[in-house]
Amino acid sequence: MKRLRGILTACAIVTANNIILAGTPNTNEVLNVVLDLSDGSRLIGTPGFATVPVQTTYAKMEIPLTQIQTLKIGDDHETVTLNLRNGDTLTGVISLKPIELKTVFGTASIGIEHIQQLDIVLSGGTGQKGLVLWNRLGSESDVKNSRVGPDGKFNAGRFVEGRFGKGIELNMQEQFGVTFPSEIVPGPDGCIEFWARLVNFPADIRQPGGAWPSLIAGVDDKGPVGFLMHFCANDGGSAGGLCFQVAGNGGTGGYGSWPYAKALGASTAEGWHHYALVWAGDGIPGVDNGKRRTAIFVDGKLNTGFWNGEGGSLIIPKTARFGLLAHQGTPSGSVVFDNLKIWSYAKTGFNDRDRE
Repeated sequence: MKRLRGILTACAIVTANNIILAGTPNTNEVLNVVLDLSDGSRLIGTPGFATVPVQTTYAKMEIPLTQIQTLKIGDDHETVTLNLRNGDTLTGVISLKPIELKTVFGTASIGIEHIQQLDIVLSGGTGQKGLVLWNRLGSESDVKNSRVGPDGKFNAGRFVEGRFGKGIELNMQEQFGVTFPSEIVPGPDGCIEFWARLVNFPADIRQPGGAWPSLIAGVDDKGPVGFLMHFCANDGGSAGGLCFQVAGNGGTGGYGSWPYAKALGASTAEGWHHYALVWAGDGIPGVDNGKRRTAIFVDGKLNTGFWNGEGGSLIIPKTARFGLLAHQGTPSGSVVFDNLKIWSYAKTGFNDRDRE
């Protein structure tokens, strides 16, 4: 594979706070670059370039920054993997002179050998269309500096091997180890998705109800409020398995004996699983002919098979917060979370879940 030599093409109009890209369909698109550096530092600013030149096995390409979601740089400082906004993944080689980045502290010149990852944030922090939150959960700095949307608050936990890099592990004594403001939840339609791994959980969900490990929930000073996404053998509304309480309730199926693996629709509860809580005020397209307003997907497949009540909009009181991990009576075990995203529409396609 030939190595591409040269500097990134500078073809943008730069202002003090953002970059307005020329030659794109939306000339008002605002773009910022987030650089993760090899020493653990992070820089956020506006770039003086609009395209990234990449030499692949097949062709030399100029990839517009507006089409890039994440660019990861290999240990050789030349090989790169680009995750594009249309779902494509591209691997190639670049050889770049230092990147100029205008930050609030002045202009920085960063050599490619110091960069581990480059993320593109569009439209003043709204990212991909409909993406209202993206937090990588890989470090205390990650929690406090969301890639898209409002920043989180780090309350407890430790950072361990995650699904992508690091993730945050919370045990059953660390309720709501990470919280976000209530306005993070978008309203009538939405989707909350994340990766999680159960650690040292028993084989079966405790029965009767009373041991409800909740992966996500609303919370105020008195405990969970507004909504729950939790494991339960009998939630009091005839549901069992992986359950939700969102303007109604539902679960994997009816109440009864529920091993965690069965609740996940998997051969084992061990390892990483992708979770998504989806809601739509007028019904979720494709779920029970659009009649259901709330549902859970696991590993890209519909997990909810039982509903009780109308379901509908997920609402957190303004005095409350959105939080990761609550428990009700579970004495042991922990959960590792990674790559939390919230969308302002009822997302039901998760073929992109394997990309950060």
